[in-house]
Amino acid sequence: MQKINSPVTGISINQPPTLQKTIRPINSVGCFLLQPNTGENFMIMKKLFLALIIAAMTTMAAFAQSDKNQTQADKTSVMSNVLNAGDLTGSWVGVVTAGPGGPPPFRVLVNFTADGGFTGSGDGDNSVGSPQYGVWERIGSSNSRRFALTFLQLFYAPDASSRGSAKIRQTIFLSESGNAWHGPGTVDIFAPDGTLVFSGTATATATRIQSEPLP
Repeated sequence: MQKINSPVTGISINQPPTLQKTIRPINSVGCFLLQPNTGENFMIMKKLFLALIIAAMTTMAAFAQSDKNQTQADKTSVMSNVLNAGDLTGSWVGVVTAGPGGPPPFRVLVNFTADGGFTGSGDGDNSVGSPQYGVWERIGSSNSRRFALTFLQLFYAPDASSRGSAKIRQTIFLSESGNAWHGPGTVDIFAPDGTLVFSGTATATATRIQSEPLP
């Protein structure tokens, strides 16, 4: 024991030597764990663990919803492909080969809408005429792969004056896969006043344009 002289004369106090404490930094959670389990600290820890559980459940729910959305998107894509496999709905790239008296073979891009609409264009169209617009329908039963297509095109001169028009009627036979078609057609050319000036034939083949998502 160490003797300490008191300011008061004649009185001495025996006092144990001072112990040095080593203080180590701890995080807030460790602080709560090392402190006595008071009611206040217990409630704070309870809220902390509850927040962690909620965060984990929220993350799991987000991943589950993402997987569900992806699955639904995959199902929609598959269903769309199944529906389109039985009709012409979609976009196509093809080649038209004209009969005697017609131009050399040329490329075309065409689109069939689900409500029976049609648009198309081919090599050189912009310089001599408008895009092609028309309608299509299935011929026969609901399972038939035979279709009828009728569309029109306007022709014009460089000064935008009319040079007539064309009406094309075509029979289309869709392949079993639904990704290709072919068929014969007739072409009627009219003068600006509507007089028929030429009739010819042509055949066309086309393949469906497929979606190619980036990686």
